[in-house]
Amino acid sequence: MPTTADLLRGIAPDVEKEIRPRLQGFLGSFVRAYLPQVWVFETDAETATLRVEPTGAVAVVEGAPPHPDVTIVLTKARLEQLLTARTRPAHRPTDVQVVPHTAKGKVAFDQVRSRFGF
Repeated sequence: MPTTADLLRGIAPDVEKEIRPRLQGFLGSFVRAYLPQVWVFETDAETATLRVEPTGAVAVVEGAPPHPDVTIVLTKARLEQLLTARTRPAHRPTDVQVVPHTAKGKVAFDQVRSRFGF
């Protein structure tokens, strides 16, 4: 059974593929202003952190740093469902709690929330 960190590592290459081209050119300076991003995923089983670096590189580690940009609280089963679904739910899930801790975290999350099914 995959850990929360394993689930996030599974999407890390896709996140990198999406963010790196957006860092190029004139508009890239606007995207870079919101990096790094540190998102903590707290599940009923464990906690893991997804970090997007200013270069677009994505790292996943177990545990939580002291000052994340966003914390997402949900069950591990729900996280797996949201990350592996080929189609997104018609409605935002009510069993997921998203807590933005920084203004840049809120803006970034609002931009990508639909990709996560939130």
